[in-house]
Amino acid sequence: FVQLVPRKESSDDAYDRSIGIPKNEDDMTYFSSSNAVKTSRFVLLMKNLDTLENMFSDSYAVRLEDDILEQLQRLGAIHLFNSCLSTTLRSAETFDSSSHAPADVLRKIDSANCKVIVQSGKKELRKLRRKRAVDFEAGNLSLQFTSRDVRKNFRTPKTDSARAVARSRYKKQRITQSESDMAAGFKLVTELERIRKKVEDESGETPSFSRWAEAARIESKELKRRLNYGWHCRDQLLKSSRSLVVFIARNYWGLGIAFEDLIQAGNMAVLRGAERFDQSRGYKFSTYVQYWIRKSMSMLVANHSRGIRIPGTMNKVINQVQNARKQLCAATGRTPSDLEVAKLTGISLERIRSAGRCPRVVGSVDRRVGNPPGTLLMEVTADESICSPEEAAVREERARDVERMVRGLEWREREVLVLRFGLGRRDGEKKSLQEIGKILCVSKEWVRRIETTALAKLRRTQS
Repeated sequence: FVQLVPRKESSDDAYDRSIGIPKNEDDMTYFSSSNAVKTSRFVLLMKNLDTLENMFSDSYAVRLEDDILEQLQRLGAIHLFNSCLSTTLRSAETFDSSSHAPADVLRKIDSANCKVIVQSGKKELRKLRRKRAVDFEAGNLSLQFTSRDVRKNFRTPKTDSARAVARSRYKKQRITQSESDMAAGFKLVTELERIRKKVEDESGETPSFSRWAEAARIESKELKRRLNYGWHCRDQLLKSSRSLVVFIARNYWGLGIAFEDLIQAGNMAVLRGAERFDQSRGYKFSTYVQYWIRKSMSMLVANHSRGIRIPGTMNKVINQVQNARKQLCAATGRTPSDLEVAKLTGISLERIRSAGRCPRVVGSVDRRVGNPPGTLLMEVTADESICSPEEAAVREERARDVERMVRGLEWREREVLVLRFGLGRRDGEKKSLQEIGKILCVSKEWVRRIETTALAKLRRTQS
């Protein structure tokens, strides 16, 4: 009789039993069959979930497509959508998916574990490189290019140069003809405005529209049509010449005139050039109008860039002298003298010295000077208009002598000399021949003859 003593359960056995690890063969068989059933049920469940997801996604996509097509139908763009869709499908059919694919990415699905395995394809690329290297060393490498190399080295073919030149020439001719037509249309408005101005000067009041049309010898409807067309041509001329005006205005920027004023002067010059443009001479409008733009901007800078206005002729001399000095300084490396500038420009020395005194900066007489500054510049500046007592006495004696000499002339000759040379006047103001003619109600040629006769009598008296 053998007494069976129950074995105590160790801690390891308790842990194995708690997590479900079988101990004998029957338990192992039962455990494997149970796992197989669970795996098959899990796979079936995942397949059902995928099927349901595809069904719902397909139905949602169909509803979304129907809504999009309905909206396109309402907007009236369904035909455009169908044409674009057909073009896309045709291009997709000709597209080589195998050659244009990126790296050969392979996707494998493990049905048992439902895992997606992604292969980058780098291994195949390395094998291909090694094979090419071996073929290159052996000397039997054929020129084969991949689709990636073809796309990388692909360039859009250039258009035929002759066709491009012809197209550009035709475009320039069309622009030139358009500018000429617009200039001709603007001339119509200019002529109509001249007629209106003439009628206004004659009547002394602004003419009505019907009277304006009557003076132009056209109907009111035709006058309105011509005015609208001319104003349209004016606006188009200003728009087409905008870039040219801005380009020329940059050369006069920073000379004391605002850039907007330069642009405005250029626009006025464009209209002035359009009035005088003659298409029959064969020149382009843009080439012709450049002269008027530069002239208008130059006159604007000359008249308003300085505090004291300098005459246009003197301003031209100043520019010539400055350009000549720059040329001589660049050639010789030193500051040129007035004599060298006179030889280069052909201008007299006196004219060059006068031009050198004109561009001086104008200062304020209220500016304080000294160290420290406390005295006004006006207080230390001499008044050159006041002569010395000796000079005043000499001038009075000369005036009395001239007055005694003039007494022997006729009253008309005496009056002409007094007004012409300012004799007997405190301010010494001299008048021109035209001003004297207006005072005496005669022509300036008659005044010149009287002046010549009177001076000849005075010379004979002195001799």
